[in-house]
Amino acid sequence: MREKLIFDLSRNGRKGYSLSKNDLPETSVADIIPSKFLRATPAELPEVPESEVVRHFIRLSNMNYHVDKNMYPLGSCTMKYNPKINDYTCDLPGFSTLHPLQPSETTQGALQLMYELSAMLSEIAGMAAVSLQPAAGAHGELTGILLIKKYHEAQGKERNKLLVVDSAHGTNPASAAIAGYEIISVRSNADGRTDLEDLRAKLQSDVAALMLTNPNTIGLFEKDILAIEQMVHENGSLLYMDGANMNALLGITRPGDMGFDVVHYNLHKTFSAPHGGGGPGSGPIGVSARLAD
Repeated sequence: MREKLIFDLSRNGRKGYSLSKNDLPETSVADIIPSKFLRATPAELPEVPESEVVRHFIRLSNMNYHVDKNMYPLGSCTMKYNPKINDYTCDLPGFSTLHPLQPSETTQGALQLMYELSAMLSEIAGMAAVSLQPAAGAHGELTGILLIKKYHEAQGKERNKLLVVDSAHGTNPASAAIAGYEIISVRSNADGRTDLEDLRAKLQSDVAALMLTNPNTIGLFEKDILAIEQMVHENGSLLYMDGANMNALLGITRPGDMGFDVVHYNLHKTFSAPHGGGGPGSGPIGVSARLAD
């Protein structure tokens, strides 16, 4: 069955809302908003009762394949399941009505939560420090790569290449390219893990870092990660981990214990921050003592 547009369901005079009685003095909109910002004619919005609006969008949602309908096998940002209580919690007024320009004395609760979150994320991943500033996973990647670039500049070394394992998260080479690096792909071996010989051959003096995802994109844990870490650091390069699949590590091991220098967290994946339809996203990054100092 073909679903009609919401505008096709519209009928003049139908209302989808009922406002409570106004107990404030009547004021003309024109007295509040300059006329140059006002419409000359009313917006042509559909006139549909609330019940029909709900049914319309429920019918549309049932045409979609979504996580409330069935299992989705791919670990995708927009398709993983959030407990409904978490979605409810983030909609509490203390979060949803917080304004970015509010004075700090009125936002102490949120600041405390962010401070405690950064400390928890540091402990969870075994990192020396965490920044909550990046607004999404790819933003966190770029921030981490720029930190790596700044680290080498502070060392007085010019390293313009960045290795990316072919089983890493797909956004990795894009983030590295935006940061101005030449991208060198490292092959996977027959087992689907990083090919150590190919890595060794490509670890040259101009390599800034190696980017990999652990477990990787095909779901395999890099069992040679300690050997990889040693090779990378002996070359004077840094080790970056994409946290896309960090769910598999929680409570078992930590990126910091594997020797990673930078890791980004996908709070919308591992920690059920709401996500989808363009946001809100969140991509904090953790750094080792090597970068934190």
